[in-house]
Amino acid sequence: MDFDKLTYPETIYVDGTEHKGQRDMSKGEVLIPYSNEPDVGIGDIISQKSGKREINLKVIDASFLEGGSLGIATKHPHMLTLKVENTTAQAHVSKNQSSTINIGSISGEQVQVGNHNSQITNISIQQLVEHVAKNGDAEAKSTLRNLLQNSSVASLVGAGASALLALL
Repeated sequence: MDFDKLTYPETIYVDGTEHKGQRDMSKGEVLIPYSNEPDVGIGDIISQKSGKREINLKVIDASFLEGGSLGIATKHPHMLTLKVENTTAQAHVSKNQSSTINIGSISGEQVQVGNHNSQITNISIQQLVEHVAKNGDAEAKSTLRNLLQNSSVASLVGAGASALLALL
């Protein structure tokens, strides 16, 4: 049985040279046993063959360890460990925006801080009518009067509808 193919199943291209390696996506790590030191450094883009396509990986950190493979499952004596970031997937991953907001003090009745929040305000129909009556907005008064005169609304509000209309 060829343990090299089982232990290092991925095909990785470093500076145009093909290597057999192992990628651990959960750790963002690629292991490549080598005999001749690959020419790779931080910021370089390497690629992994994935079916008929390639996945681009940006090197974030690199560690060359002489004798690091211990000759286990490979004929190569040394081990290259790369910390990588999948640049092919970045365009398809939703980004979470986080921001820090420092607030000294807030005063007011209705205050909203943050992203994607909802603010719900409950007022009574009487408060609405009183506010519109004080405001003096003729269009708002007319719209509210038409609403209160509607038979469906009047049946919900009940006897108070005529008292509210008197305020307008």
